Amino acid sequence: MRVREWHPVGHTRAPRYVQGKYGEIVRADGAFSFPDFEAHGGGTVLDPTYSVRFTARELWGDAASARDSVHLDLFDDYLDRG
Repeated sequence: MRVREWHPVGHTRAPRYVQGKYGEIVRADGAFSFPDFEAHGGGTVLDPTYSVRFTARELWGDAASARDSVHLDLFDDYLDRG
């Protein structure tokens, strides 16, 4: 799956360096209050969260080690399933 690439006004917990990149969901962690909505007065909205593994090469190109990876905890709303 791919992380959505977008540039919302204000803060988001989806780092720009993973936006538009492909990763693999390795664990589902349950649903939690989505802070992007809550911080802007949208109230509490529960959104599933996942541990997503990205290869270092996917994030930083061929100069990165082929054996290294990065895991990020991301909300479902950040993921593009299309």
